[in-house]
Amino acid sequence: MNRAYLTIDDGPTKNTKGFIDFLISKNITPIMFFYGEKIRKEKETGIYAIRNGAIIGNHSYTHLHFSELDLDECISEIERQEEQIDLLYKDAGMPRKYKLLRFPYGDKGGKNKNALQKYLAKNGFSRINDTLIKYDWYNENRLNKDYDVFWTFDFGEYQLEYNNGFTYNHILNQIHDDKPKLGGPLLAQNAYNIVLIHDHEKTEEVYPGYFYKIINYVIDSGVEFVKPNFITPKN
Repeated sequence: MNRAYLTIDDGPTKNTKGFIDFLISKNITPIMFFYGEKIRKEKETGIYAIRNGAIIGNHSYTHLHFSELDLDECISEIERQEEQIDLLYKDAGMPRKYKLLRFPYGDKGGKNKNALQKYLAKNGFSRINDTLIKYDWYNENRLNKDYDVFWTFDFGEYQLEYNNGFTYNHILNQIHDDKPKLGGPLLAQNAYNIVLIHDHEKTEEVYPGYFYKIINYVIDSGVEFVKPNFITPKN
């Protein structure tokens, strides 16, 4: 058996409600990373996600590359989005138990990375409990120490949007790759992964049902999506 946390980036969108209903039917609790502009457009959908068990994390306010910003701009991006998420939980009538952040594009801020990690720890952002992730590269890059939520496996399905030759078969090949160039092998025996998939309306337009097909496929291949748990900084 191999296990994984399911994380979903870039919502909420018109897709989100259907995703939530599907995940409820599979008894899967997702971590969904929302950003500000999307919340404004799909506020009721975001509320629906919270009320139906999704854990909502911060994906910045405008989804920029943090290495292209100065430190104050980075913090502003985080704090503006924190306000949006707090309001979303308030409007949903649900307590917000965890503060989580995923940097857009996995860009941890370049020269400001260390300062941003200290900011996250100081301001009560939780780490995903990744103690069972055993990849050498994950620990060597100190991903097991950082306070943002990174990932170990990315389906890359958003590339279906680009009409660049990337197909669903490429996704299947990645799923079955036992020695991927980037990330960890999803189907390795007794592996633990943090899986990334995206909530993109454009992907749904070009490949209807992509989300359901991919998730069903990996479940049928032996992946168990487990309920997320977190490590909160003592300070």
